[in-house]
Amino acid sequence: MNSEKPTLPRFWHFAWLFFMQPTTLHHHLKDCGIEEPGAPALRLWFAKDDARSIKRQYAQYMLTLLLIAMPIILLAITALFILLGFPINFGKWAFGVAVGVGIGVGIGVGIGVGIGVAAGVVVGMADGVMVGMADSAAIGMADGVLGGVAYSAAIGVVIGVGIGVLYGVAVGIPDDVTGGVASSGVAIGVVIGVAAGVAAGVEIGVTAGVTAGVAVIIVFLRIFLYPFEIILQFASYFLQTWFNRPTLHWVPVLYHNLSYLPHPLLARHIILAAPTQPQLARQVITACSYSPGQRRAGQFALAHLQAQELERYAQQQQFKQALELQGEWLAGAADAPAALLAIREVARYLHSADTTLIAYHRKEHLQTAEQKLKAVENQLLLDSSALGIALKNTLATWKNQIAVLSSQTQLQTQQLPNPFRAGNPLSPNYGQDVFRGREELVKRIESLLFDVRQNNSIALLGARRTGKTSLLKMLPILLPDAISIFFDLQDNPIDSPDSFFKRLAESAQEQTRQERRIRLPPLPKGTAFEAGSQWLKNLDALAHQQQQRILICIDEFERLENIFPGERRQLLQLMGLFRATIQHRHHVRLLVSGAAPFDELDSLWSDHFINVREVRIGHLDKKTAIELLTSPSKQFPQQAISATIAAAIFARTGGQPFLLQYYGSNLVEHLNQQHRRQAEMADLGIVEEQVLEQATYYFRNTVQNAPESARAVLLALAEQFQPPSLDKQTQRWLRRRCLITEDGQLQIPVLGTWIREYG
Repeated sequence: MNSEKPTLPRFWHFAWLFFMQPTTLHHHLKDCGIEEPGAPALRLWFAKDDARSIKRQYAQYMLTLLLIAMPIILLAITALFILLGFPINFGKWAFGVAVGVGIGVGIGVGIGVGIGVAAGVVVGMADGVMVGMADSAAIGMADGVLGGVAYSAAIGVVIGVGIGVLYGVAVGIPDDVTGGVASSGVAIGVVIGVAAGVAAGVEIGVTAGVTAGVAVIIVFLRIFLYPFEIILQFASYFLQTWFNRPTLHWVPVLYHNLSYLPHPLLARHIILAAPTQPQLARQVITACSYSPGQRRAGQFALAHLQAQELERYAQQQQFKQALELQGEWLAGAADAPAALLAIREVARYLHSADTTLIAYHRKEHLQTAEQKLKAVENQLLLDSSALGIALKNTLATWKNQIAVLSSQTQLQTQQLPNPFRAGNPLSPNYGQDVFRGREELVKRIESLLFDVRQNNSIALLGARRTGKTSLLKMLPILLPDAISIFFDLQDNPIDSPDSFFKRLAESAQEQTRQERRIRLPPLPKGTAFEAGSQWLKNLDALAHQQQQRILICIDEFERLENIFPGERRQLLQLMGLFRATIQHRHHVRLLVSGAAPFDELDSLWSDHFINVREVRIGHLDKKTAIELLTSPSKQFPQQAISATIAAAIFARTGGQPFLLQYYGSNLVEHLNQQHRRQAEMADLGIVEEQVLEQATYYFRNTVQNAPESARAVLLALAEQFQPPSLDKQTQRWLRRRCLITEDGQLQIPVLGTWIREYG
């Protein structure tokens, strides 16, 4: 990797960039450390930072342009008017130029380089006009007016060239080259100045208007360069087409930023050269973004290259790359347009179908992918953008791949479907059918969220693997009137307040863009807590405007204490921000989810989560558990798992959701391996052995994380010994985590089996 610092080009190259590629020069100046190209000359000259020498060189270049280049341009344009036959009063012209340049140099040095060069010359010329008019007043009003107007021709030239180009470099025109400074400086300056100057020697009226129009066309649109650019563009394209010779480096857009008229065949040329010259093609696309007339060509080329890359991913079944929207031309999902995000959703289900080992799940994913692709097709019908047009041509390839995978899967789905999801949290995309028994919890959260009388924070509390994360992930479809944002501290690498707010904002933006087609405001600049506070304020304003509630769900909230080890002050600041949000943000609510109730934690939590309303999540009741096992989905045969077997599974698990899913999934897989379609009671012994091995992490975590007194109770109950007498604190701890029943027995009997056999 080249670590050398960028330097300013040689003077004549600098001058070329100044007049022909001002936007490119602007970016280069930034790279060189000149953050304010329009700063006063003295500040640049006496800068004490690392870029001091390069700033001095820049100041020298700009002064040289003022003293050499500007007079040359002035003389050249004056010569053009002489050739066109317009009369000029040379005495007053010379007087005005001399006075204006002299004063312009002084002001340019004093006010600043960049803006100072343009403003200095303009102000200098204006001062020349004043002197000319005062002198002419002694001769007579008419002559004075004509003399003053003659000088304004020089003003027009300087405004057109100076402000239109120079100010574009000083302030930067990367976002909108066609507007603002460039257009006003060149168009207005040339129209007023040149038209007035010509009118001084001819007649004020129609001639001035015609002259002004010609000046705009010639200078502002740079018509005199356009024929040469067209010839070069055509020649380079056809040479590469006919002789397969790389000529993309010839295209004029690489050498001229301010071309306002389009270059034919440029987009085709980029697409043609991209496979063999991708780096140069990217450079040309970037140059197109700088040039007003070539922006559409660059957008068209990039759109087709992105569509081709997605088509190649589909052909090669590289669905993971398509899901990430990463590649030669795809730059990721962070700021991707809606059309690419829609294709990404198709890729998401195809990737899941490609990775799952369960035929039923594969079939389910492929069906969803087909539905998503139809939605994309309907979305693109009304999309007339370059990307929308390009993506329409790739849909046939995606349809074909879905059909191929579906035909392959059809041969494998003669077995029992397996809708159970063991191990991973459920979500609207994965496992919605088997999400059961949480209706009352959702109603409770909804009532607290929309209670306008007070600002409540919500704590969703429950033992591990009881379905807290699944419930939070389901909230976007269970609470359609709210914007739910899920943020898991366990899945996001966070080690500072900066990374916390950055990942939270990024996650919120991505979720809402995918699920609700809503764009949330980005995280503002500033220190971590200033930016976080302002972001929450912006969210509240957005929610108020749309008459909605935004619910920020922070899962595994206890981990916040581990994010800032040794930095208690930062944790207190974060808690203070949470408290302020709860108190003052009426449309943004916080929900934290974890295993430990607040009264078992540091007082930090209860002090800051004021008005907290605890919502406890436990095991599924017997009726819900049996319905889940016997009828997990519409496609599942009713007699595959009988109610008797389901009741036996409930008795072994106590309705623990994670274990219910494990039993159901392993039982279906066992039946498929045996080529049977109905379970028998004898199958449960085999399935339970598999569960004991596969869920050992859950069992071990449950026992090891228990306090010593609670662990002693669990071990005694597992060995069927008389448990030690329970104090209230230990009894409360075990019951809150659904580990013992009201009468003091193990609520999850299979846990006792694991303790005896493995623990």
